[in-house]
This record gives sequence, C-alpha cells and structure tokens, in this order.
Amino acid sequence: KALVQYKQTEVARSKIPKGVNSVVAAFVTCYGRLMLYELMEKAGNNLVYGDTDSCMIVTRRSGYDPSPDFIWPPHLQNPLKLEMGEYLGMLTDEVAEKYGSDWVATRFVSPCSKTYSLAVENVQDKEINKTFKHIMRCKGFGLSNKTKDTINHDSYVDLVKKRLPNISVPTTQFRGRHEGGVDLITAPKKLSFVYSKRKIVDNYETREWGYKDPLP
Repeated sequence: KALVQYKQTEVARSKIPKGVNSVVAAFVTCYGRLMLYELMEKAGNNLVYGDTDSCMIVTRRSGYDPSPDFIWPPHLQNPLKLEMGEYLGMLTDEVAEKYGSDWVATRFVSPCSKTYSLAVENVQDKEINKTFKHIMRCKGFGLSNKTKDTINHDSYVDLVKKRLPNISVPTTQFRGRHEGGVDLITAPKKLSFVYSKRKIVDNYETREWGYKDPLP
C-alpha cells in the first residue's frame, strides 16, 4: 500500500500525459534499487563498483572453456548466476553492447567516488602487447583530448598506489570581483585518492566501518 498526496495544478495537468502514473513510476525506481542492492549483496567480495543503476562484478567470462587441468581461483569456483536479458529486472552487458562480444573487461581502478577506469580487451587478439580500450569517469573533471595525457588509467593506478600525490589539471574558472564584474582565470584543479566510504585492508580489499572478523 502507498499513500501519496499531491496537488494537481493547471500547468501540471496540461503537461503530464494521461498514461503517466506517479505511483508506478515511484515503485519501479524503488524496486530497481532494491534488486540492485540484492545483487550487490550476493556478489560479496566480487563486487568492485556500484552505482544507482549498475554494478561491476568479477565473474567468469561467458563462453570461456578452459583446459581440463585448469583450476579456477577460489573467488570464481562458485560464480554468481546472472540473469541476462532485455526485460525489466534483467541485466545487460554494457561492454558487449558497446564493443562486441569479443571484448571483455579485465582491469579496473577507482581512486575515489564516481571516478573509475575500466579497461577492456579483445580476447580474440593473440598479440603480446594488447591494445586496451577504456571506459572512464571522472567526477568534476571534463575528459577530452586535452586531459587524456593527465587523466587516464595509468594515472589512476599511480594515485591508488600512492606513486602520485594528486593529478593537477588546469581549468578555466569564473571569479567575481568585489567591485563587480567577472574575471576568467586559469587555476589548477586537483584529483586525489580519497576513499572514506569503507576501510581499506590488505590487497586493496575493503570492509565496512566497524566490521570485525568472525571468531575462530
């Protein structure tokens, strides 16, 4: 059951189509996040990143048939079964949709919230020096040809491993004058490794704040 109170105005009535249902819309977004949270909880330590509508999970590559003597690492011996499809409540492989089924994400790094780089490679490419494509996000910074030499996958890795204290990018900013008017100035904007959501433990794994290991 849901109790929703709202006031219908003339302006709203003229713009909202008759087929719109605010209660259904609220429940779809609500249950979408509940299902995503349930998936994240099942993924456990194999979850590397999550957002409001997506998550990144370490799992076996679809269609990969290893040799009989191959032994999967412990965290992939019982992989999470993912329901893939195009219908409501199902998951889609955004890497395969963008680059094709031969492309697989193999590397991930995130120096801070809403900032990450996902490296994808062509598994059919047998070259030793493979060419990677990167899906990158950087909160507060614009990604362009001007910043690609500064903000990239390798610089993110250097931040996480503390090889770099920060990444400095010159940006154009508006600054108001006390007497009135606006000046355009160029000032450095810095990106640092900031992670306060969880506690970082060995091998870059994380735990909730207040987490205690179970007793033997």
